[in-house]
Amino acid sequence: MAYVIAGLMAALSFLLNRAMLQYVGAEAIVTYGPAMEEGAKTVLAYCLGADILLTHVTFGVIEATYDIVTARYKAVAAILSVGGHGLFGFITIWGLALTGNIVFSLAVPIAAHWAWNITVIRLLHRKDSL
Repeated sequence: MAYVIAGLMAALSFLLNRAMLQYVGAEAIVTYGPAMEEGAKTVLAYCLGADILLTHVTFGVIEATYDIVTARYKAVAAILSVGGHGLFGFITIWGLALTGNIVFSLAVPIAAHWAWNITVIRLLHRKDSL
């Protein structure tokens, strides 16, 4: 059952993320989007007893599937989606083990997600300008 919940939480987080992009725009990627995404995935999974790492990886797979369909650099984007979200999940679990508090455990993966998004956008912008 925890696997089903993990998948549902990942899907819900993905849908919230897409809605935010539609209504707020691309600036959500480097503003409050990572906080909403990490919070939605992690807090809901934690409260419902789902595997947090599995939820993050499942989200990465969902995003990778979306990237395969829509991204310019399909394979690279898909690999980065799964790897990045797996990393954010690992950082969250590590933070939870250190602090024992789900809210405090989100600080580092949110910061990592912001840094990740900004770095990827800068790299893509640089590659496009060459």
